[in-house]
Amino acid sequence: MITFFQTSFKILRLLLLVFSLHWLFVSVQELFILAEWKSWTIWFLIFFFLCIIAWRKHLYSFLMKHKFAIMAAVIIVQLLMLGAAEQLIRRDAGVVFSGAFKTITENQISSYLTRNPNNLPLFLYERFFYSAFGFYGLWVMQLLNMVYTDLTAWILYKGMKRHFDQAAADAVFSFYLLLIGFSPYFYSMYTDILPLPLIALQIFLALDIFKTREGLRLKKQSVYLGLLSALAVLVRPTTFILVLAFLLILFFKNQWKKFAVILSCIGLAFGLSYGAVKIAINHQKVVPLVKGEGLAKGPLLFIDLGLTDTGHNQEDMKRGLLQYVDPKKRNDYNNGMFKTENVIKDIQRRWKHYTWYTFLGHLYQKQSLTVAEGTLGWSYQDLENEKTPIISPLYKYTKHNRLAQFIRTYFLSIDKKEYQYYAYSKQVVWIVMALGLVAVFFYYKASDPMHFLSLAVFGGLLFLLIFEGGKTRYLIQFLPQILILSALGLTQYRQGRRGLP
Repeated sequence: MITFFQTSFKILRLLLLVFSLHWLFVSVQELFILAEWKSWTIWFLIFFFLCIIAWRKHLYSFLMKHKFAIMAAVIIVQLLMLGAAEQLIRRDAGVVFSGAFKTITENQISSYLTRNPNNLPLFLYERFFYSAFGFYGLWVMQLLNMVYTDLTAWILYKGMKRHFDQAAADAVFSFYLLLIGFSPYFYSMYTDILPLPLIALQIFLALDIFKTREGLRLKKQSVYLGLLSALAVLVRPTTFILVLAFLLILFFKNQWKKFAVILSCIGLAFGLSYGAVKIAINHQKVVPLVKGEGLAKGPLLFIDLGLTDTGHNQEDMKRGLLQYVDPKKRNDYNNGMFKTENVIKDIQRRWKHYTWYTFLGHLYQKQSLTVAEGTLGWSYQDLENEKTPIISPLYKYTKHNRLAQFIRTYFLSIDKKEYQYYAYSKQVVWIVMALGLVAVFFYYKASDPMHFLSLAVFGGLLFLLIFEGGKTRYLIQFLPQILILSALGLTQYRQGRRGLP
């Protein structure tokens, strides 16, 4: 089994190196697309980046010695973005918020949650704050979103410093703040940001357990990981990939007693807590859900969605499923199109339309769309293109404010040409991060932390290839492990060490 384990991770390393090289290629290509192939823009960015490298020793060291000042700057920028925003919430998050804050009818939110039961925990979370604080619950949640976002930076920094070294800790802190901290994503009110501190804690608890021998401490850590993972999975089910990757590494180490203890503790803590909360959610009386076969979206549906041209083409998926619905019912919202038999038929239909060559092309396109954008797929634009926009209550006060107009134009509205400068800067950071991933899989040394983190990243990318994918926003749920590996790759390469401490 040890030989099989070693061989498997050699193959995994090569696969991830290929993924990373493709990531780097697509990121650079996206930079040229953003610049519309204007060579002067590209050369300016290259020149600027080279200047930063030349001064990095002094400037970077200075900044890393003043992390509290950096965090203060992050908070100020976030508050400015929140205050300047016109459209605060959109699409699915907008519907959930509207239902939770009772600005749409009970029938409307009931129909939506019947179709999208995965958003029921988010709805109950937001309804709690509405019940407790009324309309001011919106600002309480926005404050908490800032806490979730910024707390993750400190968890990543402290965890990396404890498990690796100062250079890697500084690097992951910088990457995270540049990509997520100085970003408007925190106010989007969806489940992208909520689980980030939980994911970071999951990672470092797992790394702690690798170092712990059998005993009471091991059992406690395993129980904590189980409880933490149950909460994370309720918010974002894909966080279970981290737990699965961790357990797989332990399984192949042939330390059966330790594996049995950890599995038992995690399983018991996870099962009891997750099961109890799921039972409570399933029996909630806050909003009635319609019962019936084929009304709710199930896991198989997202495989069908993943087989559409972009991997997230909702309209094409619905057109496919409506072929199997009685024509008289096709215009009904809850028409039973999501029946398992319908979804299976549509998956089979789509699969038959692919040859091996075109399917590989589909996967290439889907993966390219997933890793392309340094803005992480931020897509807020003019309200004319939105179905369910939630306008910020502050907008009426900031509509004509020059500073707010500047922030909206240069940092928040993707359909403004000035926004591209912000996108350029994000893309440069994204390219450097991709370089770190290439480096970490080129300078790869076998260790439990490396195997675990690599498997967690691979599991996330594989999930997005099989299920709904094709949007860089979907990478946010896997960003902590991605940034950790990238930071390790850059710092190990810079220090000339082949491997990890």
